[in-house]
Amino acid sequence: MKRSILPITSLGLLLLTASCKSELKEIKRNPTIEAVQFRIARPTHNLSEVSRFYKEGIGLEELGSFSGHDGYDGLMLGLPGSQHHLEFTQHVDAAPLPEPTKENLLVLYFDDPLKYELANKRLQDMNYHPVAPENPYWKGKSETYEDPDRWRVVLFNGVYKP
Repeated sequence: MKRSILPITSLGLLLLTASCKSELKEIKRNPTIEAVQFRIARPTHNLSEVSRFYKEGIGLEELGSFSGHDGYDGLMLGLPGSQHHLEFTQHVDAAPLPEPTKENLLVLYFDDPLKYELANKRLQDMNYHPVAPENPYWKGKSETYEDPDRWRVVLFNGVYKP
């Protein structure tokens, strides 16, 4: 008598499929992200000035850079020890870039009022001066600046508490 293993294999596939579908349903119900880093990237035509603004003025660390990569030069900057960073790229063709709005904001929070004041002083010493925020929420607790490309950076005197 010859036995077929097909029913056993089919049962195994059925159980595996049911298990995967159950796990997918659980993921959809309770989504979590498994990424361990994130980078926000944007183009510029002022890479050297943008670099100076964010490194010397804001105080971000240079995490890496590249040049001549298929026509692109770039720079990655981040907070000390952070897995979150910014990338600025510049292409040799200098194609038109998107215009920032007054609500495109990078918000940096300071847990020490002295460090907040020093960050503001560094920018002002570099001839960057606060601009009025579009959203009145930021008034009185932060200063808003425009980088060389007119993208806005908010220095917030305090920390975000969800």
